[in-house]
Amino acid sequence: MASEPTFAAIGTQTDTIDVRLSYRIIELFSEGLYASPNKAVEELVANAFDAGAERVLVLLSSNLHDQNASIIVVDDGEGMGADGFKKHWLVGVSDKRRLSKLPHGRQQIGQFGIGKLATYVLANRLSHISKYGKKYFATSMDFRAIDQRIEKEVEPKRPIKIPLRELTEDEAKQALKQWLDTHSFKKSEIPLFGKGAPATWTVAIMSALKEKVLEIRPGIDQPEFLYHGE
Repeated sequence: MASEPTFAAIGTQTDTIDVRLSYRIIELFSEGLYASPNKAVEELVANAFDAGAERVLVLLSSNLHDQNASIIVVDDGEGMGADGFKKHWLVGVSDKRRLSKLPHGRQQIGQFGIGKLATYVLANRLSHISKYGKKYFATSMDFRAIDQRIEKEVEPKRPIKIPLRELTEDEAKQALKQWLDTHSFKKSEIPLFGKGAPATWTVAIMSALKEKVLEIRPGIDQPEFLYHGE
């Protein structure tokens, strides 16, 4: 079995998160609601908007055929700590819907609290690294861990356990190094470390990409895409 990428394994495991996800439900939500590859990426941008992000950067590998190709979404929103990640992986539950209002008085645009499932259309793995409360947290969900033999089950019999990890600043830098060093990231004006870095941020990483990524259409399939909120 191939080893996990650095960004999916680095850091110290502090807990596990139970993800109750069946092959049937992920197919229903991702391939049904998010058949368009553009929509799958847009849902992560919508989640960032709902989290109060002022800036969102989408970076695509220049060669999506490469086995190490990736799509990342970087935002300077509220970030997620240990509790935030646990709530994030409650499938079908959106913590933002419990708030009387979203950051900056915004109206929610993300769908149903299941936007992370949209990424299944494009990738076999979804990882997150987030800065929250002056600490760095990370999770990585490999959708290939879902038992595909039980096609008719909507409620899984047992949860998938994914590690919740805490990273030092140096480990967070190492995890994100391959993107931090790119020209596109450097000119994006979203420094994640050092002077001028936002107090909280999140990087969502889609990796082990599927052939569906090759259908991404102009408007999002540039090497970079930068959104500036109001």
